[in-house]
Amino acid sequence: MEVENMSTSLQYVIVILTVVSVCVSRKHELNLTDDTRKVVDVSTFGFFKNGLLAVNVSALVVKDPKHENQSIGFTLDKSISDGGASYLEEHAETQCILTNTKDVSENDSISNVTFTFNFTGLTLNVKRIGWSLKQLHIFEVSDEQPDCSKDMKGDYANGRRRDTATAGQKQVTNQKQDSQPGQLYNETQPSVNQSSQDIHVPLLKYIPIQGDRNVFNASFYVCIKTDYEEGLYNLFFHNCNKSKLSLIISVVEMNAGGNYLSAGDIPLPTLFILVSFVYFASACYWFIYLRQHKEDVFKIHYLMFLLGVLKTLSLMFHAMDYHFISADGSPMEAFAILFYITYLIKGALLFLNIALIGSGWAFVKPILSEKDKKLFIFVIPLQVFANVAYIITDTSEEGESEYATWKTVFVLVDILCCVAILYPVIWSIRHLQEAATTDGKAAISLSKLKLFRHFYILVVCYIYFTRIIVFLVKIIVPFRYMWLDEFFFELATYSFFVITAYNFRPGSDNPYFQVPSDDEDEVEMEEVLTENGMTEGLMKVHTTNTSTTKAVQREGNHTSA
Repeated sequence: MEVENMSTSLQYVIVILTVVSVCVSRKHELNLTDDTRKVVDVSTFGFFKNGLLAVNVSALVVKDPKHENQSIGFTLDKSISDGGASYLEEHAETQCILTNTKDVSENDSISNVTFTFNFTGLTLNVKRIGWSLKQLHIFEVSDEQPDCSKDMKGDYANGRRRDTATAGQKQVTNQKQDSQPGQLYNETQPSVNQSSQDIHVPLLKYIPIQGDRNVFNASFYVCIKTDYEEGLYNLFFHNCNKSKLSLIISVVEMNAGGNYLSAGDIPLPTLFILVSFVYFASACYWFIYLRQHKEDVFKIHYLMFLLGVLKTLSLMFHAMDYHFISADGSPMEAFAILFYITYLIKGALLFLNIALIGSGWAFVKPILSEKDKKLFIFVIPLQVFANVAYIITDTSEEGESEYATWKTVFVLVDILCCVAILYPVIWSIRHLQEAATTDGKAAISLSKLKLFRHFYILVVCYIYFTRIIVFLVKIIVPFRYMWLDEFFFELATYSFFVITAYNFRPGSDNPYFQVPSDDEDEVEMEEVLTENGMTEGLMKVHTTNTSTTKAVQREGNHTSA
């Protein structure tokens, strides 16, 4: 196998990935230029009570405002889980949801809000559908911040966070808030009671927009004020006439306490850091075990140790990445780049380990066959490509036109790789089946065959669980428990690592390291030969030297006489 060529190619991929990761950061800003899609999936986010959604539309270029009137806008769809296909997703391609809302309003199971652009009246018309969103608080952007929760007061203005405020401005603002707790940013604004239950805000039916000829801007806030408004919200942009549109959509989503993570992702930083500690402890134990049995250690054992180290680093960087997203709304580029690099190498090394173990390299045969080399040259670069496709989707916005394409590519290529790595295991099983009846060492061959069959079943179960079961968990569980898919994925992966390491550990009790003896040769014949009328009473006599052979012959002649 051309290891040097593969390592060189991997270095090029890492360099390219580093540049892409720096240029494309995870920010909720979607730029559409001459886009003709009828429906654009802008974002998906799980909101708890006191959550805040801020949407800012700028530079919306419409060639003919009169013709496009009432045919452009947004829908905010609420569901309980990620798997529930909403009415919008099912019918948005066949009809204009913004205008055909009669059937939707008559369906009690549908909960959404429509925001329709009225270019002639310079308004953004708001219509609430569904009992759970009848009292959803929607605000136009003004100097007064909507009080979704105490922790969020003063975090936004004009659709953007006040990150650019100077220290002096923040100090003045804090002084104003301390002197008059009810006022926000402007002393002329009316005071508001801190308790959200005492606030009486009229439900807006339209929001003013700014426009000059063919260019329009609009902004609005959405506050999740009650328990029954909690859920998984999907924001869609609709262009019913499929005309060419150019615009910039900025979205800021936040849960109570200033947490920018979706409701189902809030436990993930803690989960990833805890699992990384488990992998670190396991990798240390595995290294100590290898040093204690270094006379029986193969190179594949050190590759397994390296895989444990990379898995530890990948989870640790992933946890830090999520931590900064939860605090600031965007990842720290250094940890994001480190995570993607370790994720890329770890994914390729995982498939390399599975393929090497499955082919029997160093265990059954000292070198790889030409068939194995060809498979490795095909699978490993393909798995690297699948991981690059995942990274591109992870660093892209949902609404980008290439997002769905890269996501499909990742799924298909990953499944192809999972199927391909099963072939070395199947070839090894066939090889051991033939060896059990031809090489005179049936006992060890049968023991290895049994172990390889268990490994084949283990790989199939791992692939099935991490690719199918975990996906079903994600779409079935309620939005607040969507972190369970990551939990079960890591649990299955760790179990797979531990069981594989135990079965292929170096040691005298491992069938790969057993040396055939005379007694084992007798066991071979008892397992391979079937007693019948012709073989009953037969026994294999193992001769070690000439004197023993002659003694057996003399004893046989004496018995015949």
